[in-house]
Amino acid sequence: MSIGSTGLAILISTVITTGLGMPAAALAQRAANNSEVTRVQGTANATVAPTQQKMKQRDTRDAETAVAQREKLQEARGAIANNDQRRLKQLKKELADYPLLPYIDYWAISRDLSRLPYDDIDRFLETYDGTAIGDWLRIRVLRELGSRERFQAYLKYYRPEQIKRTQLRCYYVDALSRHGDKQHAYELIEELWTVGASQPKECDPAFARWIRDGGLTPELAWKRHALSVQSGNLDLAGYIATKLDKTAATRASLMREVYRKPEQILNYDRFIKNTPEYRDIVSIGVRRLAIRDAGKANSAWQRYSASYLFSDEERDDFLGFLALQYARQDNQTGLEALIKANPGFFDLRTAEWLIRQSLREMDWAQVEFWINQLPETDQDLDRWLYWKARAINEILEADSKSGKAPDPQRQALAKTLYQKAAAERSYYGFLASDTIGKEYSFVDRPAPITPELVSNVAARPEMRRAQELQAIGEFYHARREWDYATEKMSTEELMTAGKVASSWGWYHKSIQSILAADYLDDLELRFPLAFTDIVKDVASRMGKKTALDSYLVLAVARQESHFSHDAKSHAGAMGLMQLLPSTAQATAQKAGVPYRRSWDLLNPNTNINLGAYYLNSLLSRFDNNRFLAAAAYNAGPTRVAGWLKDTNRKLPFDVWIETIPYNETRKYVQNVLSYSVIYAYRSGDKASLLRDNEAEARL
Repeated sequence: MSIGSTGLAILISTVITTGLGMPAAALAQRAANNSEVTRVQGTANATVAPTQQKMKQRDTRDAETAVAQREKLQEARGAIANNDQRRLKQLKKELADYPLLPYIDYWAISRDLSRLPYDDIDRFLETYDGTAIGDWLRIRVLRELGSRERFQAYLKYYRPEQIKRTQLRCYYVDALSRHGDKQHAYELIEELWTVGASQPKECDPAFARWIRDGGLTPELAWKRHALSVQSGNLDLAGYIATKLDKTAATRASLMREVYRKPEQILNYDRFIKNTPEYRDIVSIGVRRLAIRDAGKANSAWQRYSASYLFSDEERDDFLGFLALQYARQDNQTGLEALIKANPGFFDLRTAEWLIRQSLREMDWAQVEFWINQLPETDQDLDRWLYWKARAINEILEADSKSGKAPDPQRQALAKTLYQKAAAERSYYGFLASDTIGKEYSFVDRPAPITPELVSNVAARPEMRRAQELQAIGEFYHARREWDYATEKMSTEELMTAGKVASSWGWYHKSIQSILAADYLDDLELRFPLAFTDIVKDVASRMGKKTALDSYLVLAVARQESHFSHDAKSHAGAMGLMQLLPSTAQATAQKAGVPYRRSWDLLNPNTNINLGAYYLNSLLSRFDNNRFLAAAAYNAGPTRVAGWLKDTNRKLPFDVWIETIPYNETRKYVQNVLSYSVIYAYRSGDKASLLRDNEAEARL
């Protein structure tokens, strides 16, 4: 495959503008931010015309070298496919200093892996041991050896401390039981057996041998049966029951019946038996009953706990589960009674649910009461500082209306709480600042990184491989190389890696690295101005009659994907703004954006155009309210419409957001609002957390 003369000209031009190795997805953005890259690389002093000319010539040479190397890389892959060893050997000599030379060897070995070229494999693993590509080849070799039952060789290549994949662990215990330490193998097999889910078929031979040798005891069989039932895996549980004796199998059948129809446990005489098996059946039955009716489960628990000896840990675990079911069933009375009946019990999720339920009812005294029940460390979080202050002020206002004299100490406390919250760069910090008329706190401190550190980290072989893999579109291997490179980095190195990734336009890795370093005050790296040329164009075209602006689009993209243009979710959403292909298809027709297949969503221009158009349509649907549109973008417009109907336009905006039923959507909305403020700040602008129509809304 050849790039060709036209591609050569484009690449040379691009590299001069954006820097060698930049992926196509970030080219336009890096052009806009070229001065930033220059600063990062420590070359901002090149202002003299002759020096600039020399730099331009050097960049042109680097670009030509990059094109030539990538041409040869493609030719080498062709030589591997055609088994042209002579040409491959020559190309490898010519690419001796190319970062991806190891991948040529990897691809060559992979092509012939079925014939197990042990000498080549050993040389490669010795050279690249502990690297991303070395460990990946090791995994592929183990899969090949295991599938072909080459178990003596398998033991040679397997590393117990490193390999965590269940399929490969199954092969390992099989190999170890045949050709190694059988006792140790059987200990490992017991671990693999005692789970509530089906294991890979690769475990079957080892399980069968272990069972033949008497490894499966009645206790282990019962334990796996119980775990399977707890997981809802009744088919597996039924199979495990065939390994039990007649009496145990009968009890196992009863356990599965109770799982299906937990009301049976209310027949106390039937289940209060002095055996561990009935205790297990009761534990499963009470939990299943709690999901359907927390009140009945609570009564059953009290009766059974008087007959069975449950540990304090088991008790607290069940009470936490029961409290959660009370909350899910909107049974506040029952939940409060549960807490009062168990004074030593505390569950943070339960307490937070009670606070939000009190907010939903606008019961400010209860809001303050339940916040005061939180541990002190939680009370000091910006979220609860804001809400406690808000509750106190609402209570004081109600007292004033009823003729009570103001309480100066309470007034001072509320002000202090707001001030503490306002010191944070967050949704609640911005809310508190707006309440007391204080400027937002951004605390923007660049990470302490020198140009020398950037150069040193960027020059590491694994980092150069990651950069080049990213540049040629091998994103999977690029991410593996990056993750291996940064896994054992110090805090200083992680911050530096974030700077390096930013200079490449690899924004999601920049964000990931600075977060891993736990340095949260470098807003340039945490909130990169990514793809701003596309975003500004889209916002200016689409936002003329709505609240859509570039800051909102950037905030949504930052929340959705951390600016990973090739991101794919488990639900099938794709790209920067995480669009489902079905949504993209429907939106493309309305927006007039060319769209043929889901793969188009990995193109930043297509994705941002479609995502912004869809977001804009939600703004139009929800009265130009950005937080309602953000909630609809995350949870779907139908759900948001349902939530609005439930609250009947009686809640202030902050209470409505705080009581969004989905934790994920609540956090999503709060992040999008606060990120919009931060992106305005990063752009040299000033924006409020809320617009007038949003702050005044009753929802």
